[in-house]
Amino acid sequence: MSSNGECPTTGGKEVPRNNSQTMVARTRWLALKTIDYTDEKGVQRKWDIASRTTKQRDVPDAVIIIPILKSIKNNTLETIVVEQYRPPIASYAMEFPAGLVDKNETPEHAAMRELWEETGYLGVVDTSFERHELCMSPGLCDETINIVIINVDLDDPQNANPKQHQDEGENITVKRVPLTAGFKQVLGTSSGMPISMLYSFAVGLEMGAKLLKK
Repeated sequence: MSSNGECPTTGGKEVPRNNSQTMVARTRWLALKTIDYTDEKGVQRKWDIASRTTKQRDVPDAVIIIPILKSIKNNTLETIVVEQYRPPIASYAMEFPAGLVDKNETPEHAAMRELWEETGYLGVVDTSFERHELCMSPGLCDETINIVIINVDLDDPQNANPKQHQDEGENITVKRVPLTAGFKQVLGTSSGMPISMLYSFAVGLEMGAKLLKK
């Protein structure tokens, strides 16, 4: 509300705002909430959302890691995708390595930790890429993420024989994929369903290659 008790407006429309949240149900990892909000026309509405119980203030819920694997010796340029069974879709999913940001942990540290746990590879965060907090599925949940680029030196002896350090219950398959225009075709031949961000990345590579040829 403004100082005179009226709702703020932009261009003749009210500024939409959330007024309150009501907890509906909760499990160990997820909460179902109902948001009471006001839309641009001043109408009071409700919206049901899912929220992580691990959510922290001013910190993204999770990190998505894009590993860039390089070998000068072998002239190699690759990335990593992981495949694991996802019960909500009753299928295997193809994804970039990812994971939750722990309490008192930076997104960069979380990314390096998750990459090591899921794939066994060690790398360095590429700070030349600016980090932004991004929404995942804003019509369904309030989950936010950071994308973190990690450079992995395949010529480093530490990465010669990577070994996974998976948590109990995880069964992740690691696949190294060349960063070429054929990346999308590799995903298309997989039995797993590609997560949208991974497929968008592959499409972007293909579009970039096509546009450069014109």
